[in-house]
Amino acid sequence: MQLELDDQIIELTGLSENEVKECFAVALYKLVKLNGVAAGRLLGKSEIEFHGLLGKYGCYVNYDVQD
Repeated sequence: MQLELDDQIIELTGLSENEVKECFAVALYKLVKLNGVAAGRLLGKSEIEFHGLLGKYGCYVNYDVQD
């Protein structure tokens, strides 16, 4: 599946295309719909790189009992 964003949406946010993708991945992570591995993969990053990105968006690593 590919996600395509209209250029107007990119312009309205004032963010770069990459930043919009990061916001999308972080939002899904915060909603506990993706784990760090999957969210990183969505961005072409490792889990560690994705976790490093979370602070930029005021989010922290989700740990559960299994972790």
